[in-house]
Amino acid sequence: MSAVPNDTAVKTARDFTYIKPQRRRLTEYEALTVHMQPDHLTFDNPRGRIEGTEWYLLRGDGTALWNPDSTALKHPDWFAYRDPSQHWQRTYVRHQEQQEGAIERMTEDAALDGSLKEIDPRWITEVLCGHYRAWSFFDYAIFRALAPAQREALSDTLGNALCFQSFDHLRHAQDVILYLVELENHSDAVVDAAGKEAWLNSPVYQPARRLAEEIMATRDWAELMIGLNLVVGPLLQQLAASDLVRRNALPNRDAVAAHIVMTAERDRRRNLAATQALVQMAVEDGNPDAAANRATIQRWIDDWTRRTDAAAVALAPAFETAPVQVVDHATALAAARAVTAKIAGDLGFTSPLESAR
Repeated sequence: MSAVPNDTAVKTARDFTYIKPQRRRLTEYEALTVHMQPDHLTFDNPRGRIEGTEWYLLRGDGTALWNPDSTALKHPDWFAYRDPSQHWQRTYVRHQEQQEGAIERMTEDAALDGSLKEIDPRWITEVLCGHYRAWSFFDYAIFRALAPAQREALSDTLGNALCFQSFDHLRHAQDVILYLVELENHSDAVVDAAGKEAWLNSPVYQPARRLAEEIMATRDWAELMIGLNLVVGPLLQQLAASDLVRRNALPNRDAVAAHIVMTAERDRRRNLAATQALVQMAVEDGNPDAAANRATIQRWIDDWTRRTDAAAVALAPAFETAPVQVVDHATALAAARAVTAKIAGDLGFTSPLESAR
């Protein structure tokens, strides 16, 4: 995904002098994002000695709109965070419209030239319906978890990143369903109920289903961002979507599924970069809580890796369902483990998967 160029700037207006630009000039992203969310310590706190319950803006229960304890991480200025993608509402919507438009055109062309009729029925029934449709429930669970998390994030730049990622996962879940709806017009092999049945009852998906429920129960927004993008994405999503579906799709004459997964991978790379920026900010030398943050993040990485790896291991039987298999589960798992360990190592942390590197 191409980020908004750093030299794309707006005229510095007097009204924006309270925003400290990351570089020399204020970018469009900064002007339209930073301090859209009130900073309760600066903008919403009346001058003088005052109790938190006397802030101007309160929740229904009388507490402040944003709670510093919404995450275990600490930073003196969360508004200093900048998303590397520099996305705001218009650029994000435009980007996803382009991705969805490409999927729609490819699906339409595959229907018109007869490609959808040529897909192996076993691929449709076993992989698209039995696995990829089941996996849409996992993506939807992440959407449900990130939707409230973005509300609790302690700056607008962080809230936007979480908000956009939540929509990413909703899009991924819906794309699978839309594709199967179109395939029903070209093949009798579509069995939509197979996905729900597998998700609820197959031993292959129960560790992932348990992880999905734990994700939805996680209330720390920073933990969600770090666990999902440093661990779940490169380890489990890579295995379940990229390796099993995308890498096997073309050999099974399914170009559309491969393209759908590639758009999800593009989103995953963007969200990884956003999370790496968060981690670097949390442990930077100027943060008095850097050491405590480092210990917290290490604990999160250890915990999320253990649970995510169990879900990844359980997916082995799903790999055997592809009629033409170009990558086996053991090889794909070893590669995903190595990448996940490297991501942690590059940020200065250790991973339980370190031996896989």
